[in-house]
Amino acid sequence: MLSVSGKEQGVAVDLPSLSVGIPQVGALVDFALAAVSPARDIAALTVTRDRLVAEMGEAAMVDAAAVVANFEMMTRLAEGTGAVLHRKSSMAAGTAVGADAFLRH
Repeated sequence: MLSVSGKEQGVAVDLPSLSVGIPQVGALVDFALAAVSPARDIAALTVTRDRLVAEMGEAAMVDAAAVVANFEMMTRLAEGTGAVLHRKSSMAAGTAVGADAFLRH
């Protein structure tokens, strides 16, 4: 979500280079990128999930998966209302239901 909103605002966001003071940030970012990959690479997701479990434990992996899932859900919910238009299909759907009239921030 951060990378897409950055693109929309003209701000380059390089997720792999982010550091937030968490030693395992690489494992977290790799897991998140694999989880939302449009390629649906199950092998990559398995590798990154296993790495995350090894570095942070199973509970942290479950928490990370829940965060990824929540952001994905929020994006789809917003796109369903026409509030966020990342793709032409979303734009067309928003127009079809009259969502273009909503004020966007």
